[in-house]
Amino acid sequence: MTTVPPTEWDPEGFAGHADSRPVESRPALDRVPAQLGGRFDLTEVLSEAATPAQAVVLRVKDREARHDDGAVPLVLKWYHRAYAPDAEASRVLTGELGHVVRVLERGSADGHPYELMPSYGETTLAHYRVRHPGPVSPELVRAVVAQLHEALTALHDEELVHRDVAPDNIVVSTQNEDRLDLVLVDHGAAVHLGRDDDSPRRRDWLGKPHYLAPEAAIHVQSVTPAVDWWSLGMVVAELAGGQHPIDYLSTGETLVEIATRDPDLSRVTDGRLRMLCEGLLTRVPEHRWGSEQVDGWLSGDSPPVAPRTVGGYAPPPSTVEPFAFQGRDFTGTETLARQFDTQWQTAARLLSRRRGRERLAAWLGQFTDAPGRTEEDAAELAELRERLTDAPDPPAMLRLLNWMGPERIASWHGAELDPYHLAELTRAAEDGDHPARELVTALARHELLPLLAGRPGGEGLDDVQRRWQSHRDGWDAAVADVLVRGGPAARGPAARRLRPTVELDARLLRLAQEPERTRSHLLAAGAWDAADGPEPPWYRALRADEDNPLRLLAAALLRGVAQTEAREQLAREWARQWERQLARETGARYEVLRRLDRQPTLGWALLGATLVTAPWTFLIGLADLLDRADQRQVVLAWMLALPAATVVYALELWIALALGALVYHPDRSLAGLLIPAAERPFHAARSRGRIGIAVAAACLATLGALGVWAVVVAPWAWPAATVLGLAAWTVHRWLAWRRIAREARLDPPLRREDRHRRGPTRQRPVASQGPAPSRRNT
Repeated sequence: MTTVPPTEWDPEGFAGHADSRPVESRPALDRVPAQLGGRFDLTEVLSEAATPAQAVVLRVKDREARHDDGAVPLVLKWYHRAYAPDAEASRVLTGELGHVVRVLERGSADGHPYELMPSYGETTLAHYRVRHPGPVSPELVRAVVAQLHEALTALHDEELVHRDVAPDNIVVSTQNEDRLDLVLVDHGAAVHLGRDDDSPRRRDWLGKPHYLAPEAAIHVQSVTPAVDWWSLGMVVAELAGGQHPIDYLSTGETLVEIATRDPDLSRVTDGRLRMLCEGLLTRVPEHRWGSEQVDGWLSGDSPPVAPRTVGGYAPPPSTVEPFAFQGRDFTGTETLARQFDTQWQTAARLLSRRRGRERLAAWLGQFTDAPGRTEEDAAELAELRERLTDAPDPPAMLRLLNWMGPERIASWHGAELDPYHLAELTRAAEDGDHPARELVTALARHELLPLLAGRPGGEGLDDVQRRWQSHRDGWDAAVADVLVRGGPAARGPAARRLRPTVELDARLLRLAQEPERTRSHLLAAGAWDAADGPEPPWYRALRADEDNPLRLLAAALLRGVAQTEAREQLAREWARQWERQLARETGARYEVLRRLDRQPTLGWALLGATLVTAPWTFLIGLADLLDRADQRQVVLAWMLALPAATVVYALELWIALALGALVYHPDRSLAGLLIPAAERPFHAARSRGRIGIAVAAACLATLGALGVWAVVVAPWAWPAATVLGLAAWTVHRWLAWRRIAREARLDPPLRREDRHRRGPTRQRPVASQGPAPSRRNT
């Protein structure tokens, strides 16, 4: 059970009460009392007592298991004897009352009273509100009202007045989506009225100011059951409206607001809930709703509601000269601080003028000796007034607001900066919200968080600033480490994602404010999905460094870059596999075609060899017949003819078998070369008229002259030239095909990757599949 210390009366700062606080006499405030140490094991200190008026609240386990299983935790509350709970109230609470904490045991330990109660859980309604901001649904509010109505009715039937009904005294034992199971706890302020006493009893001032009824806010409280119903109305208005009706935080200004004005119910938009709030928040106790009217409202009836602004308890007139700002006169520092904070642009314009600063400094001088202000406060005010000779910078302005409204929630420019709202601010800045971005920029530039650490909700902000600055200072080194050799392939996109921006400052701020929670989120955000492909090694190394939050943040920011790189790698791998499979299938089909077309291929080889050898056989015979050439030249020619013909046939048959069908003919065969060569003069003569005929005639004349020369001078030149030319062309054909075949087997993505890593190289022809393309010039 989450409990709060018993409500205490602190006379400091509230005029009209004497300071008669007793001295602390409990020997230990963070452990089980000595007389109970042999029975109870301490498991957790829920609340230490800062003053004698507060109880020591401990979670313990009972080794003797007098009331339940010994493993079930209990709550032990140990009071100072001067602030002991009402004995009759404690006795009544030992019985079973619906939705009310039960006192299992009460007694005395080390001279001070104690109570033992069940533990109902860790969450109060106040904690639930922080985790679920905004208005609560009418159905859920009605369920809360029904349970608290049952609890208060049971207490009032026993003549008990709780006097401290507030969200932090309402424990949420179980949380369902449509229902909250509640228990009303902390009856340290409860009073038993007595059945023979019908008149309101006067008691010391107790309770939390925001939930006090007007008649309970005076110096000597009027204690009746009506004060609990007013407190219930405030709880309902806060739940239904999403915000407490009273925006003041200081005790004095809150009590003045309760005494002089009806609570602002404009945020309560549901008609039935508005009726309930108006009935419960009637300032005259006799006209206020009680158990009967609330029961009727729960049943669907509409009990009459007294007119508002009737009655009230007027505060003493203020002697402070007002300060005019935005058409209003302010007599309290907290209210002006709130206005300065929310209307900061208007306040900045006011304080940019010398006359406005002088007017504010003179007005603040009235509070030098104000009640509740210490000598240190007076010295700080003197320094702040002196600094108002110049326009205040943001840190000086925040110090001024801290002095004027020390009890206000930590905020800047109207934005609350408690842990919950600071996390919301960082998320909004990450999403690009302009006001949130400006606020994060101001916090980073002026280091304002430490100045808010002393305000409510600002606890620990100085440590947050220290961690935040450490993260910001170390970010450049972390980025440089990420972008070293072996890091992301796409260095440009990676560097752009990691560059310092306002959004990055917001992420680093959230990391500083919630280290463990943000670390868990970063681990989840950077988790790798196997469906994205093979995880890049550099990204795996980032994620593996779980103790370095900056590297985890870098991993979360670069997840998209890593996914793109992985998808590209996966695409290259698929392409390699596809091309390899295609090459295997194409090669198999090609081998089949080679076997099927082998005979036609060899036929084209024989035809080409015959076309080459037949002419020079005819020319050698013609030279021998005409007897024009030297006989030694003719004999030499006949001696070369047979081996030359053999070489020609051998070379052509071998290259035909080596290249195979579809590759050898017509682009790489003798027949394919000679047939078009014979056709070209004829086509040129026909297509180009007289010029074409002249060119063709010249070519024929040249060939004729060569033929005559071979017949008359060197008949052996034809076979020799043919063998040498064919041998050279055969070697060229073989090497060209080997090069093309080798490139066809290479993986194009691999070659592109090699070029990317080694730099640009000369473009080489690539055959991606099947046989090489036709090349007539090879």
